[in-house]
Amino acid sequence: MKRVLLTVAIAAVVNSLIASHAAATQQLSAGNQSERRQIVTGPALESATHNTAIIRWTANTGRGTAKHYGIVRYGTDPGHLDRTATSPNRWNQSLPNMVYRVRIDGLTPGTTYYFVVDAAQADGIGMGLKSPVNRFTTRPRP
Repeated sequence: MKRVLLTVAIAAVVNSLIASHAAATQQLSAGNQSERRQIVTGPALESATHNTAIIRWTANTGRGTAKHYGIVRYGTDPGHLDRTATSPNRWNQSLPNMVYRVRIDGLTPGTTYYFVVDAAQADGIGMGLKSPVNRFTTRPRP
């Protein structure tokens, strides 16, 4: 009986240590990621025509791959951003920040669009950037 209780006690301690280590690692990773990976400037409309737009922002990249993808989720309803545009961007790893530029094609002239931005590394790992909902209006048809 004592042997069973001792085995149960040891298992409980080991499981507790594993769980607390995993939680601490997750907190540390999340803390480091949020410190390093955040939007520094923007996002903002860089340019727009009657059917295209370029969105630009700068983010602290932290560590990761040299190739990143800028991601813009957009739509005509701020509560329903159902379209996505992406663009590859190359990060000069000697610089702490990366400028993202994403071109959006196929827009409707004279229309207001709402958007948020994010980014992902080349390996598909998301950057977790959070931007507020922004908006721009395309020019009327020429």
